[in-house]
Amino acid sequence: MAIEHATPGEVIDLKTFGPENTDTHTVALVKTKHFEVIRMFIRAWNTVPPHKLDGPITVQCLRGEARFVVGAEPQTIRAGEWLYLEGGELHSIEAISDCVLLVTIVFVGESE
Repeated sequence: MAIEHATPGEVIDLKTFGPENTDTHTVALVKTKHFEVIRMFIRAWNTVPPHKLDGPITVQCLRGEARFVVGAEPQTIRAGEWLYLEGGELHSIEAISDCVLLVTIVFVGESE
């Protein structure tokens, strides 16, 4: 079965888009050759291990609270807050409470 993505011009509800029980799952909203947007759910006290991406990313906290460690600098992001990271920055995430993050990843590479 193909993964459902938003289509250009479609208005979606971030609370219900995707498979059943989206409220407790991670779902890719859209993915193109230039960028990807993910609605990421992380259960309280779970972590995303240290990693880095080539391109810049933005993270908007839609619900809950998470601790980002960028390099060695921990900072907390809460509902309604936004974070920008340059490409290549090592970072990890720990959910302080159940949280939902809207993550946008910009792909970099050879120009066409």
